[in-house]
Amino acid sequence: FGPDWDILSGRGWRDEVQTVAEAARYFDRICDERIDPAVLAASGRPFIAALGRCCLRYRKLLLEHGAADFGHLQVWADMVLEDGDIAARTGAAIRHLMVDEFQDTSRVQLRILSRLSETHGNIMVVGDDDQSIYRFRGSSVSNLLEFPRWFPGCRTVELTTNYRSHPGIVAAVGRWMDTSVNWDNDGHSLRYAKRIVPNAPEAHADYPAVISVPGTDARDEARQLGELLRFLRLKGVIASYSQAALLLHSVKDRVSAPYLDGLELAGVPARCEPAGHMGVPVGDELLVTTIHQAKGREWDVVVVGSLGGPDLDTDRIGRNLAEHCADAGEPGERIGDLDRARRHYVAFTRARHLLALTASGEPQARFRTLWEGAARWPWADRASLARQRFGIADAVTRPTVEIDHLDRLVLSLTKSGLVLSMAPGDQATAG
Repeated sequence: FGPDWDILSGRGWRDEVQTVAEAARYFDRICDERIDPAVLAASGRPFIAALGRCCLRYRKLLLEHGAADFGHLQVWADMVLEDGDIAARTGAAIRHLMVDEFQDTSRVQLRILSRLSETHGNIMVVGDDDQSIYRFRGSSVSNLLEFPRWFPGCRTVELTTNYRSHPGIVAAVGRWMDTSVNWDNDGHSLRYAKRIVPNAPEAHADYPAVISVPGTDARDEARQLGELLRFLRLKGVIASYSQAALLLHSVKDRVSAPYLDGLELAGVPARCEPAGHMGVPVGDELLVTTIHQAKGREWDVVVVGSLGGPDLDTDRIGRNLAEHCADAGEPGERIGDLDRARRHYVAFTRARHLLALTASGEPQARFRTLWEGAARWPWADRASLARQRFGIADAVTRPTVEIDHLDRLVLSLTKSGLVLSMAPGDQATAG
């Protein structure tokens, strides 16, 4: 950091460890957005200019030590592929490109994929723009929304069947997502139009699958929630509290403590999952985790808490670098609302059999239609709910697809940087 230390530490970064961690997050975003740090260094804003100079020094140190982080591996791959001959030779050696969770890809990843597919044009991506929740890590939902523009003539196959959730959850969350925010931007939609339908709706029992749990304050909210969970456990609807999860926007003490205290008073054992540390609860415990950590997971009962609480600021870095980022096609003043809708859509759709919503007092206006359409606890139809038995065995069987042959590696360009391979005869599960 050298002479820029004072400028950076003046941002409230308290010590060396925090400064390194915060700067690394900025460096990652600079790489994801493919921003030239030299441009930042020439900025008239002292903080942004200091970041640019530090990033240049960091990049030089990586090269001198023969080292690389994930962000710079992508930047350097993109720089190499800027050579047309190299891009053509590399692309010619690839038969097909397949990318899952495409809504979570970054600008630099899109550039790499575009260059690798120029020779053969065989690229297939799978994604859901409604589940784009990693903007703060550099993902760009416009990669998916604008895919037909980047790859003209592509064919779209719509996968609209939900194999996870009760029809009541699918319908309620679908209606809410359509109206939760204004998706129109001067006649151009900021979202693919879609109508998700449940699989085999006639196979599901009729009971209140979406329930609202009001409370006078956070602890009362948690106490009422505890009563609902105890009811489900005592009536045998769930065999273990581990079949349920409470999703919050944060698991820091100031957010999670009132819930943990209230659940304890209600006699419901719970374990809080620290950010970045995912696991299966041990024994008969309710899991308390964040919405972001719930992505890709599912439970029989999902509780989304604190719908009346303050909004979470998730993209401070993006706002600070906004003038240097590629245009995402979304009005800057509406990005927060759009991201909150997507984040809660992910939370709501983690539920297989029962979705519970909690709030102290009234929920935020954006949740009102979903809240008012839900059965209110403790006045919901308990009798029909008590007759249910939630469990893995009750889940609707999901289709499997036999893969006849696959003789190439499948590269997943995500933050984990994993390369996965599949042998002939393996099964892919749709979900």
